[in-house]
This record gives sequence, structure tokens and C-alpha cells, in this order.
Amino acid sequence: MNRLRIISLPLLAALALAPATFGDERKRGHGPPWPEDWAPEFDSLGRHDFRILPLNRAVEIVGERFRGRLIAARIVPPTAEERARGVILVHELRLLTPKRDVLLIRLDAHSGDFLEVAGAGLTDARKKGPKP
Repeated sequence: MNRLRIISLPLLAALALAPATFGDERKRGHGPPWPEDWAPEFDSLGRHDFRILPLNRAVEIVGERFRGRLIAARIVPPTAEERARGVILVHELRLLTPKRDVLLIRLDAHSGDFLEVAGAGLTDARKKGPKP
């Protein structure tokens, strides 16, 4: 009988607290954010056809065109010009070239298209040969 009492006390306590924890989530900040709090670049993330390109694939795309080593990567919102072209999110990569220059490379996080490549030593870092 004591064993049943030991098991049932935590269960009863959990059930008693359940309505308090699952009640009004938005008032306590645990629910989804309100749409007016969202940045405009995230408005279309509700689309089911939008997938973010994995970082390892973005690195492969850059590696097919440039020589160097990845030193930084992040996902950033698009610039105004990129947003006007329909870009939603951007992979921003920094690549250290064999001649110790740093390239800033921006890819569309959905399609993998190059948006911008900037930095000294760009020509030297470019791989020779046909585009894949």
C-alpha cells in the first residue's frame, strides 16, 4: 500500500499542476510569437515548399568554384536588393584562400545561387575549368 501511495503522489501533483502549465501559454511567453513581432524576411517561412540548404551543401557549392578553407558561416537576412529578387535567407560564408586572403560569399539559402562574392584575391582563388 505504501508503494502505491509513493507512486500516486507525484502523479497527482503533476496532474494538479498541468492546467496551470498548459493553460495560457502566450501570456507567459512560451507560445509562438505574434505575427507583428516577426521580421518581414520570415513572413514566407510558413510556405511548405521552402527548405533551407544545409550548411554542408553550401560549403560544397562554394568549394566547387573556389579554393580555400571555410573560416566562418552564418545565416543572415537578405539585403533590400536581394529581397526584391525573392531571396528569403542568405548563407554568408567567409573563405580563407591559399594566399591568405578572405572572401565574403553570399548564397541564396534556398537555391544555392551565388548572390555576392567579394574580397581581395578573388581571381587567384577561383578554380579553373568549366562551371559544374
